[in-house]
Amino acid sequence: MSILSTIAGIFTGGATKSIETIASEWIETDLEKAEAKTLMIKTLDPNGQMRRDISKRVTFLYTVYIFIALLLLGFESFGLGDAATISIATSKVAELFTPITTLFGTIVSVSFGVNYSNVRAESKISDNKKPS
Repeated sequence: MSILSTIAGIFTGGATKSIETIASEWIETDLEKAEAKTLMIKTLDPNGQMRRDISKRVTFLYTVYIFIALLLLGFESFGLGDAATISIATSKVAELFTPITTLFGTIVSVSFGVNYSNVRAESKISDNKKPS
């Protein structure tokens, strides 16, 4: 008799509550999707620390590159050291100016873009949590 009552419970609404509970856990809202995306970004780079460190290091290396280029140009202009060797070094550093500057600009721009995207995603989540 208990098997028949269990089957009857499923069709008459006894198990409906548990089915509703399971279904409601599987249904994702836009808010839950946005929270999951933000959580994924936060786990990859909490507080943007890694992005800031990369930007600082790239900026430092670009600054070193600029100072070396200026130093070589100064040596070449004033005739200090072996003129032929300094001229070769200066031309090689000058050839690298465009690629290095482009990469520097790209890395720093992407860092700011990701930061803007994260802030915007977090503001959308906080806007969705506000009571209407």
